[in-house]
Amino acid sequence: MNPLRPWRALFVREYLEHRIAFQWVPLGILVLITLSGISALSLGRIPDLEGGMLPYSLKIFELAYLALLALWLAYLAFAMFFYFGDAFSADRRNNAMLFWKSMPVSDLTILASKTIAGLLLFPLIVFLIGVLSGVVFFLLVNTGSFVVPAIGPIEPMAGLVSLYEITLFGLVYYGLGLLWYAPFFAWVGGLSTVFGRWSLPLAFVIPGLLAVVENVALFQQGPLGGYVWAYLSRRWNFGLDGVGWERLLSNPGLFHADRAIAQLAASIDWTQMGIGLAFAIVVIWIASEYRRRRIA
Repeated sequence: MNPLRPWRALFVREYLEHRIAFQWVPLGILVLITLSGISALSLGRIPDLEGGMLPYSLKIFELAYLALLALWLAYLAFAMFFYFGDAFSADRRNNAMLFWKSMPVSDLTILASKTIAGLLLFPLIVFLIGVLSGVVFFLLVNTGSFVVPAIGPIEPMAGLVSLYEITLFGLVYYGLGLLWYAPFFAWVGGLSTVFGRWSLPLAFVIPGLLAVVENVALFQQGPLGGYVWAYLSRRWNFGLDGVGWERLLSNPGLFHADRAIAQLAASIDWTQMGIGLAFAIVVIWIASEYRRRRIA
């Protein structure tokens, strides 16, 4: 038997079960954004700013495209939180586990496929929809230049270069961000193996209780809020700080992905990245052992 066939079946199952949240809802949002933009242009709802000072059209597009990718990333994080809070235990409710346990597929393979789908397949779908939203906005800006001449059309070649550069940076940012937060999503998924959907609140309650207990036991003997809280606060932050983003966005020239990626890479604690990924792998393995030994 082809060793990749079980993986393909598992990925297809995850896609079919969660395509509403990761494909159809984002596509619906994109359609609404597109219709809103067309409506604003066709009904003349863009104010006449001819006498005002406007950034040139390419910069408008770049800032808007970056904002769109950030909003899609926020949606993705929200959807993935609920995905991992349910996916590791969903087959216990619909008896699908009985089918997979009858197949030559281990619990580790099943949970690994769910994790890969959550960290790769679904983010890729949302990211591609985000890129499509950038293309739509590019067309809207060019069309809007006829309604508001002060904006001016985007030169096609410069627009394509800018689209490519921001897409490249967005792809790297999405990928590194998912790797950075992989231990959190693995933590939620591991808890869901035992507690089901109660893992959603417990993902925050358990570390919160640990921080409270530490503060009571070691009152004023550590950093403000305690070592647990200080570590989790640092671990929660990812990417460029406010100053870094300000420098990146205030550059009047074309957006350069290589400079932005270099700034992003310099801001990452790569040691913590490795520790987090190791933690995620251990959690998934423990969850698979729990399923194998305790869940028939």
